Amino acid sequence: MYAGNRSGGQGSWEGGAAAGAEGPGPAGPLSPAPLFSPGTYERLALLLGCLGLLGVGNNLLVLVLYSKFPRLRTPTHLLLVNISLSDLLVALFGVTFTFVSCLRNGWVWDAVGCAWDGFSSSLCEESSSQKCMCDAF
Repeated sequence: MYAGNRSGGQGSWEGGAAAGAEGPGPAGPLSPAPLFSPGTYERLALLLGCLGLLGVGNNLLVLVLYSKFPRLRTPTHLLLVNISLSDLLVALFGVTFTFVSCLRNGWVWDAVGCAWDGFSSSLCEESSSQKCMCDAF
């Protein structure tokens, strides 16, 4: 496996040979060195975990209260429920991939996981923004 940095410095394969050395190198993809130190990844994982739990808990509370109390079923509260539902989806789908990656000290998903992470976060955030704009008119 390749251990180097993105700044163009000289990296090396796990066997000890330089990346540009003569002779055949091991087959397989190059993997860059971690971007942050392990302690930083732990702090980021703690922060993302707390934000994810708060996001899920608070938005579920809003949805439960809206469904339990009929007097909260007004157009204004419906807008807040729509935003809360979008934020709940972001907390569930958007934070999960990044949280797991922070626990593993780097991005652990393949290209499909990267595309899904970006798509799900953008979809949920855009749907929340579109609801706000449509309800304003």
